[in-house]
Formats: sequence, C-alpha cells, structure tokens
Amino acid sequence: MGKQYAQLSLEDRCEISRLQADGLSIRQIAAAVDRAPSTIARELKRNGGRKVGYKPSYAQEQTKARRWSGSRLERDPELRRAVQP
Repeated sequence: MGKQYAQLSLEDRCEISRLQADGLSIRQIAAAVDRAPSTIARELKRNGGRKVGYKPSYAQEQTKARRWSGSRLERDPELRRAVQP
C-alpha cells in the first residue's frame, strides 16, 4: 500500500516559506519537509501572490475556503427545491 495523504499544516507552510526565503530550490524544500517536490511546487503556485509572494497564513485561509462545509443540499438551494417537495 502507498502512503496516506496528509494536508500541509500551518507549520509545514511556515517552514516552506522560510526555506523559500533562504533561496532553497523546490527539491531541497521538499526534502527538508519530507514531501514530494510536486506538492511543494503546487503549493507555491496555488498560494503565491505575484506582488507579495508566498504567505503561509494566506495559504492556510485559502485551503480552508476551498473545503466544502455542510451538505450539498444546504449549499445548493436549487437542488434542495428539486429534491424536497
């Protein structure tokens, strides 16, 4: 069996930010935080701003915002009307 996938924690994101600021490459950062280089590259691309760069707190907020909360019927009024009489 493969590894169990785990989300990046705020501590991981802070470490990524610090290592990036120190000028390390994506592969070096990945080795330091024991993650795949693709995970680090995706994290930096998805949550890095053009003007301000990568901010761990912003990345953590964006991650929470992308997560669904509540049931689909609660989030989609049109679906709720179609299902419930």
